[in-house]
Amino acid sequence: MAELSGKFQLRDADEDNFDKIMAEVGVPEEKRARGRALRPTIQYSRDGDDYTMTYITGDGRELSHVFQLDVEREETTMDGRKVMSTYKRNGKNIIQHEKQENGKVIVYDREIVGDELHVKISCGDLKAHRVFKKL
Repeated sequence: MAELSGKFQLRDADEDNFDKIMAEVGVPEEKRARGRALRPTIQYSRDGDDYTMTYITGDGRELSHVFQLDVEREETTMDGRKVMSTYKRNGKNIIQHEKQENGKVIVYDREIVGDELHVKISCGDLKAHRVFKKL
């Protein structure tokens, strides 16, 4: 994940489709509305086999996940959902499978393109994307 080291801020997003994915997994409207107003920053680092992803919302909230590739672990999302996540490498991309309590799975496909982080997000037939600029 060395390719993903550094700090990235949301620059562009397919908010309508991302909102549909969040609704599909049960995120309440008031939390989705609050999330739409944010321009989060994500910071990535690595220490040996441990990877850290820190999500900074811009409204004072911060959440870090420490993970290892190919190891399933419980995580708490920014909106408080408990999920089981597994991170895998596919070439230079890091793919996260996030299993929801309702059985749905969100897949996050993270790829560095130049000085941007492109994140393709899918849940069943729903698809969205987000683009983060390296700071």
